[in-house]
Amino acid sequence: MGFKRLVYFLLSMIKESSQTALDRFFAKNGEDTSMSQQAFSLARQKIKWQAFLELFIITVNIHYRIHMEEINRWKGFRIHAIDGIKLSLPNDPPLRKYFGTSGAGNTSPTAQASMLYDILNKLVVDAQIEPMSTDERTLAQKHINQLTKLESFEEWKELILFDRGYASFELINELIEKKIYFLMRVRAKFSTEIDELSYGNHKIELKQGEKSIPLRVIKFRLDSGEDETLITDLGKKYKGIQTFKALYFKRWPIETKYNEIKNKLEVENFSGRLVDNIRQDFYATMVITNLAVDFINEAQEMVDEDQKGKENKYEYKINVNQTIGVLKDRLIQTICEEDHKKRMEMFDEITRALESKIIPIRPNRSLPRTRRKAKFHHNHKSNC
Repeated sequence: MGFKRLVYFLLSMIKESSQTALDRFFAKNGEDTSMSQQAFSLARQKIKWQAFLELFIITVNIHYRIHMEEINRWKGFRIHAIDGIKLSLPNDPPLRKYFGTSGAGNTSPTAQASMLYDILNKLVVDAQIEPMSTDERTLAQKHINQLTKLESFEEWKELILFDRGYASFELINELIEKKIYFLMRVRAKFSTEIDELSYGNHKIELKQGEKSIPLRVIKFRLDSGEDETLITDLGKKYKGIQTFKALYFKRWPIETKYNEIKNKLEVENFSGRLVDNIRQDFYATMVITNLAVDFINEAQEMVDEDQKGKENKYEYKINVNQTIGVLKDRLIQTICEEDHKKRMEMFDEITRALESKIIPIRPNRSLPRTRRKAKFHHNHKSNC
């Protein structure tokens, strides 16, 4: 299996034993050949995990390039959210040593992952996976740096939504210097001056040493009775507490994206047991989740067109879970097809298959926020 096909295989989301996956891969592509699990393990060690990172970055740049005229924005801004998550790893000593641990007794190998997510366009713009010792602000700074490197960075205004825990003078100053706007939820005691403010919309100067940063503070009470405090550098033309309240809650889709990555793409069901294998699988998952976006968008356009003029009780959307099932079965086989015309026909077949995978959109229904439970950290598949 050459370099290109090995990469394709690793992108095919291996969720069973390597030998079973290898046999299925060759059979699906109509090849009367085989590869042992041991040979595969040795071969994948020759591929740098950065190759999958580069593929992931390509999916981001290509998406924005192709859809330049269709990018969804809020008042001219491309809206992103940053959030982190802990990923459980195979229970191997080398992974425990490199990434660190968490859980009861602090014994479960765990990685700290983080994501920069374009909320309105449903695209993972950047993703990081690091040892548990890496704090969320450091990961946020890596996301910001990568955002500025995108081909499309100069095309639009950027706005990032942050949950509690990210706010710091240094991070805020970096965002302002890079001309990236932000809306941050802050904890009590982040700033005594902010804590003493009443409900409403205020202007303050956040100071550190001789440097000061002009900010707006929006304080209000939630329906739950809790106080909420947001800070932003958005200008005075953005008015009203409800405006900022609604804007902040636009970050919720990053939670559902993590649900997709963990529970549908099964990112924690790693196919290898070396540090580089973990990173390979992580970025392969990010490639697939971004490729799925374009297929879903194309299929959704077909569904919307089909529903025009029909008096249905509900609108319909593509079922993401079934989309991933279709992509698992067909995407890599399609990419492997060398005949361009046939490959494009196969891409069209995938889109048409997704058109029938629809579910009704029922208004005022939401999933309760649950703890992200690990599923695969005791997975003992002998892949490597």
